[in-house]
Parts: sequence; structure tokens; C-alpha cells
Amino acid sequence: GLLIWINSIFVEVHLKDVYTNALLFAVANLPGNVVSGAFMDKVGRKVMLSSSMVCAALCLACFAYYARDPDNQREESGMPVGQVGIVLSACAFQAFSISGWNTIDCMTGELFPTSNRSTGMGICTASGRIGAMVAQFVNGSLAEDPVRLLCVACGSLLFGAIAPCMLGEDRAKRPLEDGVENSNEDEEEEELLSGSYQSITPPPIV
Repeated sequence: GLLIWINSIFVEVHLKDVYTNALLFAVANLPGNVVSGAFMDKVGRKVMLSSSMVCAALCLACFAYYARDPDNQREESGMPVGQVGIVLSACAFQAFSISGWNTIDCMTGELFPTSNRSTGMGICTASGRIGAMVAQFVNGSLAEDPVRLLCVACGSLLFGAIAPCMLGEDRAKRPLEDGVENSNEDEEEEELLSGSYQSITPPPIV
């Protein structure tokens, strides 16, 4: 829900060109999509989601730090370092948050077997929409104090980074299950096949 309020936050911290900065913020989607597509299968869903949320939280912490006094520490060129830090940290937050959302979408579909996947994804999507609506009231009440709003969002992301550890087994590079009752049978079949392959392997020639 914080992305909806980004222009209001930019106004509150007195950025000069709000619309250009909002455009840069939107373009930051691209590296987030590239990173999630390149590393999601390599590092696994859980690691990707947790690391994305932690990095996004750190970016919000930097955002809040620079938002305290965006006009401080002027360089020789006259450009406030605080405003540059705000734009860079906001863009980095957008990239990591998009990476996390992509991982959530992929993980949600993989956690449920085919027979229950549409129901499970529907419940998860509805829960997310309810959470987004509640977040708007929180963000609206804190919109006039950007530092506090960013700190609350940072804490929420750090708390949410623990959630992937409570989910089931990472399904990266594994076939999806067709039914709940087939999950244990598939694991037993894989063990039997691996055992049979080992038993027919000829001994090494000395």
C-alpha cells in the first residue's frame, strides 16, 4: 500500500520535481523483474522472498534517514544530498519490493496442489486485498509524518521476512503436485527410483 502514497511522500519531503522522481520510481520496476527472473530458481523461493523483503526494509530505513532533513549537506553543485538519497533509496525499494512480489506470486501457485490451487490462490489474493485496504488507513493517518510512516513500513517488512521460514518445502525446480494425497507417494517413488538406480550401477573397474 505504500506505493500508492509515494507522490504524497515526495511532496511532504519537499522534492523539487515530483513527477520526474515518480517516473524514476516506476522505471525501477525493470531491474526488480530482471533480478527476480534471474535468481529465483537459483537461490530458491524462500531465500529470494526473505532477502527481497529485508533489502526493501533497509532501503526504507535509508529513505527515512534522508527524509528527516532532505535539504541538508549540499554539495558544491548545489544539489541536496538528502534529496538524491531519497530518490535512490525509493527506487531501490521499488526494485526489491517488485522482486518480492514476483516471488510471492510464483510461490503461492506452487504451494497448493493442482486440485486446490485456484481456491488457495483465491483465498491468498483476497487476504492480500483486505490487508492492502487496512494499510491505506494506516498510511493515510501517517502521511503527514513521512519518517514515521517509512519506519512503520520498514518494521512491517522485517516482520514479514520471517514468514517464508514458516511455509512448506521450497518447490523450486520441482514438479507441481496434482493432489494432496499424491505428495507422500511422489516422495516415496522418488526414493525407490533413486535406490534402484544406485543398485544397478556397476562397480568401478580396478
